[in-house]
Amino acid sequence: MKKNNKKKKLMAAAAALALIAAISGTFAWITAQDQRINRAESAAVDDNSVTIVEKWEPKPLVPGTEATKEVKVTNTGTANVYVRVSYEEVLKHLTEKGAVKYDPSTVSGAKYTNVANDPGLAKNMPVSVNGTQLLSPAGGFVEVPAGQITGLEADTKLVVKGGKTVHPTTGVVTKSYEAKMVHEYAPGKYQSMKFAISDDYLNETSLDAKDWTFTVSSLQYGYYENGYKNTVVNWAKSSLPDEAGTVTGNAILGTNGSRHGVNYDYRLAALGLTAIPGETPATAAVQIPTAAGEKNVQADTNGLGKTSIHIKYNGSVVDGTGLAAATDNWIYNKEDGWFYYTQPLLAGQTTANLLDSLVFDSTMGVEYTNASYDLVVKMEAVQGTKEALTDSTGWGITLDPTTKPETKAIYDKLTN
Repeated sequence: MKKNNKKKKLMAAAAALALIAAISGTFAWITAQDQRINRAESAAVDDNSVTIVEKWEPKPLVPGTEATKEVKVTNTGTANVYVRVSYEEVLKHLTEKGAVKYDPSTVSGAKYTNVANDPGLAKNMPVSVNGTQLLSPAGGFVEVPAGQITGLEADTKLVVKGGKTVHPTTGVVTKSYEAKMVHEYAPGKYQSMKFAISDDYLNETSLDAKDWTFTVSSLQYGYYENGYKNTVVNWAKSSLPDEAGTVTGNAILGTNGSRHGVNYDYRLAALGLTAIPGETPATAAVQIPTAAGEKNVQADTNGLGKTSIHIKYNGSVVDGTGLAAATDNWIYNKEDGWFYYTQPLLAGQTTANLLDSLVFDSTMGVEYTNASYDLVVKMEAVQGTKEALTDSTGWGITLDPTTKPETKAIYDKLTN
């Protein structure tokens, strides 16, 4: 009879929440999860009746800028839930941290060969220049016809501006010009170049440099050696199935798809990885919020040895000393990498903000050249029953006060 009553209660809660029950083991806890991907030019995700509510104003990865990123969670259902939030990060960056090399076309991969939608993983990639602007009349440069140039290589262009002037009184000739070269590896796409140019132009009679003849040599092509790589971080082990319906410990790492108009591909081949790294809860003080203020993420520290991407946390964040009195607050648990909302989230209620913004520090240097950063904010909710916190089909948290004192303290706060 007790088992039948319990099943009836769970079925009623499931109907109220409009969520999916994860059925396995002894219990079948009603759960929900959500994730939001934040690229420097994107936003992200929704799922079921317990969802992330976000205000995201994307900005490019520009030093000294700040993008509004307000994150909270709302419960639009009719039953109470426990809520926790964490992150998955994907930072695509240059393998050699922005260092540029120039080499002749005889060096393999120096002169870039175009590949459509090239991800540039572990291969030389071109240093791009705005050739379209350079070749426009507004840039002041004019392309020299190939017939006037000796030493050109395929798909390279020489542009010049200036020439010579004759003083109207003295007849003194002054010659001044500027020349640049680019490699047009695809229509409208240009690779930076270095080169040497002869002084044959000294005997030219034309006033305009575009009409002179030139000899170029020592052509070199600018490239980023070994192209790009991805640094991937999972702050916390997910207890619920990923986007593909499998419990992997990740929310969307290892999968591909679209979240609220943001396309992503975090599969191994797309990331250039042999395996998705396991979870690494932030344990450094510079990454752990205890109150309002900025804290570092993990991806740029791991991949670039830099700390220029920050999360600005809301004043709702408390540390262990503030847990006892906490109500509408968040606390980070460095034992498992999750941010826990410090009380059950009641039906129809919304939490305080956890995040306020994403900050790109003014110290951001060449290491971040052409980089893209995805901050996936993942949320898990489980029905507001204390057994769901520890059961394997819920969050499965461990309550050993010796090895997991922070976890035990959070559990006690949520259930008392």
